[in-house]
Amino acid sequence: MPVSRNAMLAKLNDAYAVYFDATPVDERTPALAACYAFHSTDECFVLSKKVKLWRAEINEFVYVFSIPELSADVYDTCRGKALELGMAQIRPHIEHRSSFITALFICDSVTEEAARAVKKTRHHKDFLFSFHGWMDFRAAALDLSTGVVAANRAGRELENFIRGNLGKC
Repeated sequence: MPVSRNAMLAKLNDAYAVYFDATPVDERTPALAACYAFHSTDECFVLSKKVKLWRAEINEFVYVFSIPELSADVYDTCRGKALELGMAQIRPHIEHRSSFITALFICDSVTEEAARAVKKTRHHKDFLFSFHGWMDFRAAALDLSTGVVAANRAGRELENFIRGNLGKC
């Protein structure tokens, strides 16, 4: 039995709601279905919280797009929008370790060109020669008609996450 996009979006919302904060969706992007943000801070103290050895911040910004058919042109447009929205959220500073911008595409069908474009996508940015951290872009597209997940190299761990949630639908 094929899974609908709405059912998959609801399952992803349940999965992300555990650790991520839901953020408002940009209304100027019609295909954008949901946005999530995760912030984590690690610190090391010696004897007292006043004596801090180090502090590291990690952020992840997830943008979920719901599209009937993903083509290469639509993918490029949505990828650019996810990068634009995510880069606006990143505040590099000395305690910033890393940020991830994740774009998930939940589609009824994915063209072969779009799947190749997703797999070839690479976007990495260092802030002040990595002294202020870095950013990686992760992308994955789910074809609901076949159940195939296409992900870029940075987003390989998303494949199991998406397949696991697809199996729960």
